[in-house]
Amino acid sequence: MRPLRLSTRTMATLTLPTTRHRHPLLLYGTAWKKTSTTPLVSLALKSGFQGLDTACQPKHYREDLIAGQDPGNSPYEFSWPIEKQVRTSVATSLRNLNTTYLDAVLLHSPLKTVKETVDAWKVLQGFVDAGRIRHLGISNVTLRQLEELYSHPEVTTKPAIVQNRFYAATGFDCDVRGFCKTHGMVWQSFWTLTGNPELLVSEVVERVAEKVVVGREEALYLLVLALGREWETGGVCVLDGTTKEERMKGDLEAVEKVGKVEEGDLEEFRRLIGDLE
Repeated sequence: MRPLRLSTRTMATLTLPTTRHRHPLLLYGTAWKKTSTTPLVSLALKSGFQGLDTACQPKHYREDLIAGQDPGNSPYEFSWPIEKQVRTSVATSLRNLNTTYLDAVLLHSPLKTVKETVDAWKVLQGFVDAGRIRHLGISNVTLRQLEELYSHPEVTTKPAIVQNRFYAATGFDCDVRGFCKTHGMVWQSFWTLTGNPELLVSEVVERVAEKVVVGREEALYLLVLALGREWETGGVCVLDGTTKEERMKGDLEAVEKVGKVEEGDLEEFRRLIGDLE
């Protein structure tokens, strides 16, 4: 499970479906921060980040360090029934983050079968009904898996968020992003910089960097964010995992300029990644 804590402060934001709550354009990603999680999260919030991405998954995250709780291993046994694993994971996240509710919880990936995925989802729906979770989502998902989940008759709380890698091996997730646009969902991009060294040196990224007066990394963020600029609801968000204070502040300032990305440059970027609407 991937719980998020979103702020209510007003900045450049997206609109989540159903609730119409606001969602930041940038989330601070806490993966792989290990024992530096606490100071880096504090620095990110101080710099102006309005949302955090973390997970109840000790292999990659230290969720327990975000709110200063005691560290621990996986909160459940993998031999337990799926329903018990999900309930335990959510309860652990609520305790780790010292909160009574989570703005969003994303299933880290689909399970082995559609039935298992739906069984896990139904438990999460119970937390939504109880007011402990406000939005549900899923990550590391293909278009077929997303369609199966969204259309399943037992899925009464539809996914509001999808978080996937943005890189060439998945066709830059154009098909999934198109589904999110149609259904007014937020599509969250990760691996935006790490997975795209070729895009960082492309002509269109360099041109946008010069026009908007930002670095190449910020220019790529702007172009990715601009892919969702005209969605009626939902839109595109980027996970930002920088460990440098200067970059944190610079990235936050840069995303306020997403409206300055010219249509011609955006269309060239769409062609470059094969996003042919």
